Amino acid sequence: MKEETAEQNRYWRAMCALPAASREPATAGHAVFWDVTEEILKEHAPADGPEPSCQGCGKRWPCELAESAMKQVGVWS
Repeated sequence: MKEETAEQNRYWRAMCALPAASREPATAGHAVFWDVTEEILKEHAPADGPEPSCQGCGKRWPCELAESAMKQVGVWS
């Protein structure tokens, strides 16, 4: 099993939280919003390594887009 950084772990928690967040009664009608959030998380995933970069834009991970998307699904840290 490979070592994961805390931020990489946070990313996987956000991906797991996304389906539940999109079904919450208060936000369930916002399908496009959740589709875009999922797309951002998939495109801006962390690369492997002790100091991962963003696979989508090459910046230090989490990039601004990934950070925002993780907060949208309620994964702050």
